[in-house]
Amino acid sequence: MYHFRGNIKQIQSNYDDDEVSIGFSEFELLQSKQREIDLIQKYSLSAIVLHWKRSASVARAVNNLVNSNLFKEIIIWNNNPKITLKKTQFQKNTNFLVDIRIINSKENLKDEAKYRACAEAQNIACFYVDDDWDASFYLKSLIADFRADPYVLHSVTDPGTFYTNLMWSYFDKNINLHTGFSWIGCGSIFLREYAQRHIQYLHTYLKNNRNLIHLSDVFFSIWLNDIPSQFNMYIRNLPQSRTGSSFSSSSNFLQYQYQSSILAIRILEYNLRWNQSNNKNNIKFSRTQKRRFPYYVKSSNPNDEFIFYTNILPIDIEHISFNISKDFNRGTRKNLPRGSGISFFASHTTLKAVDNNPNTCWRIGRNTQQGEFFAMDFLYIRTNLSFALIIGHTRELQNNIDMNLSFDGLWWITYPSMNGITIRSQNS
Repeated sequence: MYHFRGNIKQIQSNYDDDEVSIGFSEFELLQSKQREIDLIQKYSLSAIVLHWKRSASVARAVNNLVNSNLFKEIIIWNNNPKITLKKTQFQKNTNFLVDIRIINSKENLKDEAKYRACAEAQNIACFYVDDDWDASFYLKSLIADFRADPYVLHSVTDPGTFYTNLMWSYFDKNINLHTGFSWIGCGSIFLREYAQRHIQYLHTYLKNNRNLIHLSDVFFSIWLNDIPSQFNMYIRNLPQSRTGSSFSSSSNFLQYQYQSSILAIRILEYNLRWNQSNNKNNIKFSRTQKRRFPYYVKSSNPNDEFIFYTNILPIDIEHISFNISKDFNRGTRKNLPRGSGISFFASHTTLKAVDNNPNTCWRIGRNTQQGEFFAMDFLYIRTNLSFALIIGHTRELQNNIDMNLSFDGLWWITYPSMNGITIRSQNS
């Protein structure tokens, strides 16, 4: 982590030209490695795949999940009652170390099926991706990110949608409202208990709008009452995955999506406000955040080896006022990004720091402030690791920037800034 000096707990370290002592004892290293093992065992994952008509695409998605060796279970939910799927269609290799389960639904539950499948999972958390998206080049990073902060929804999207989702955030300290939107189809991980609770919410709060239950994704992230942890990535389709019509291309989809977006925040805001003035033992929606880390912009490198992230957001989401009477349609297509803000973010996003292109870079478009930082998460504890980091800044800033090292992202050892290698620009 490179930290612009603020309040950070420091530990004495030995740092000179001949020797670097990182300050951690061998015991602390082994303890941290054991914690990694414990997290992997505790937060084992089930992968969820939906089937409608694209059987070949689903088979390819299942094969990719099996070959990743990252999942203990794969659940294939068949939303097409006219087709009966069998395990033998997918589990052709008897040496598979992953359990494949088929659930043939009697009706097309559309989005709700994702949560139904996760609710049936044998593991504590679920990974979901639509069968037309390729999540292979950020899958390891997404899983590592989840295990570091498991009580948050973790998802992936492109820069434009990432920026839009930040705009679709809602904060009101008076009622403990702190939520935001995210799609989950490009790759997402969430706790099984969240899926189980979401099903209960859907059939409680949408009993008079049952046609909107099919758009369960619109409600899911909002009703978690927390800002999702989203990867800002260049997403890509699986080859030959655009066959057949999708749910989003159906008639009235945009109308239902608009209604759902408004209803989702109205229901959450009403219940949080009701909780504020009524029996605290009858709380319907979560009021407290369990997240371990603040809000970040993050991108993994193309080889899925590390995550570059920063707490410098393109939008100060926590200080955007919200009033349900006039801001009810904030999370709809009537509120899409325009102008220089989105243009600058798309041109200088965190992706530019990890794209292996020396002609591009991440920029924030303003001066840095105390407490702001950027960091690299190498997914797991490694030894004999070396990397190059090129930073363009003034000599004055060099004297006020610290490098920090951590095993868990919470406890940091701080090292004073050093001269590094200075490259003078031809234009200076």
